Amino acid sequence: MPLTTVPTFRIPPMTAPFRQLAANGEQDPTERDTLKLSLGAIGFVLAVGYAIHVKNGYYAPEALLWLTIGLALLLLSFLLPDVRPSQRTSSRVLAWVLAAAIVVETLVGLWRATKGVGLLPVFATVVVAVLGLVQLRDWVRLKPLFVALAVAAFAYTGFYVISLPDPAIDVFDWQQQTSLALTGARNPYLVRIAPRYGKQLYPRGTIDENGYAIYALPYPPLSLLMVLPGFVLGNDVRYADLFALVVSAVLMAFARPGRVAALAALLFLLTPRTLYVLWNAWTEPLMVLTFSLVMFCACRWRSGLPWALGLFLATKQTTIWAVPLVVLLVEGPNLWKQLLLIALKAGAVVAVINAPFLLWNVREFVHAVVLLRVVPSFVPYALTYLAWMYRLTGKVPPTWLGAVLAVAAVVLVLRKAARTPAAFAAGVTLVTALFFAFSQQAFCNYYYFTIGTACWAIAAARMPRRDEKEAASCELRPRACSRNASRDFSKAG
Repeated sequence: MPLTTVPTFRIPPMTAPFRQLAANGEQDPTERDTLKLSLGAIGFVLAVGYAIHVKNGYYAPEALLWLTIGLALLLLSFLLPDVRPSQRTSSRVLAWVLAAAIVVETLVGLWRATKGVGLLPVFATVVVAVLGLVQLRDWVRLKPLFVALAVAAFAYTGFYVISLPDPAIDVFDWQQQTSLALTGARNPYLVRIAPRYGKQLYPRGTIDENGYAIYALPYPPLSLLMVLPGFVLGNDVRYADLFALVVSAVLMAFARPGRVAALAALLFLLTPRTLYVLWNAWTEPLMVLTFSLVMFCACRWRSGLPWALGLFLATKQTTIWAVPLVVLLVEGPNLWKQLLLIALKAGAVVAVINAPFLLWNVREFVHAVVLLRVVPSFVPYALTYLAWMYRLTGKVPPTWLGAVLAVAAVVLVLRKAARTPAAFAAGVTLVTALFFAFSQQAFCNYYYFTIGTACWAIAAARMPRRDEKEAASCELRPRACSRNASRDFSKAG
């Protein structure tokens, strides 16, 4: 081998999340998001949004078909080869596809609107959509005004939904009763309430001899602390949920400059079952809010990222699936040192929030927050593939399928994804959606969280610049770049 020849090596794809280790611990400056990942996320939002719209998140063959389409589109966005047009082209394509998706969501939502809904809520929904389409003009200075008007119109529809009769659902009862207990300095994990449904729908051993559920708060305490202001100020925990949705949309809209982030935020608000989730007082808007804090910090305020991550992990048990993907949020050198610092700070937040309630009554806390969620009961009418298998065979399928597929999805994301906030959001979407789809129970609210994370995968995207791609290509193929440069020079001459 001539002494002047310097061998070059390609980094294997499986090391994508750890590329900085191959260059003295420094992050690859060309790490950008791909158009295919954003388009896959848009397809996921539309397909899964319609899947939970078909039968309000319960099992139906049509709903399962659309869920499959959404999962396939997102999975393909990780598996297909990269096709990276210029940054300007990518942003233009994304903006127009998002505008079309907003129109589709608005039409679907209005098509199945309840007949008794007044004219003003319908008009407010149309206003949100129109303000989203106006973003196509990319009027940078008017972006805050348009986003504020859209959020205000959505907030009006939210107040209207909260004014409707209370939902006959246990989640609403749990939060109302435990909020009342906490304001009276009573342990919320000791509250006992009568179940809304038949005993057969609750896990075995969770209904006592008097017919009361032995738990009233099956979530970590942060979700209760977050809805407490809504209960105290408005006697309804759903005001806090509405606040969470509005703040999430604002954070999403301003995570990145330009129109794409604002369009993604309005796509999130116009998801057909958003108001249904709000009306039922499900806790997923709180999860979306804490996830939004993580994403906004990753995009705009890096020093706040560990603390926001701690809040997110303390919100609900299923957030544990995001932990192995945190590596995608780390930038710069010293990967393992940064991960250790993030883990310590996030862990401190989780400990500070949970420790007082754990020490208040260790047995009841562990029973409600850990044991009841580890082995949930199988629900045959849930929107899952296990429910579909049960209908075909009459037997309950293996309940570990969801965890196995989620682990496989984690490995796939770490192998294929770039180290960017958008890739992290897309990875969380794929992993949690697969886990829900193959778990013992999953309904509208479960998938609504994945819709929120998918919208963040769009809003946080940074499209590649052509000069960065050419520089990266030259590093891998110096001889080819030298020949191209000589040819271009001769043409210019």
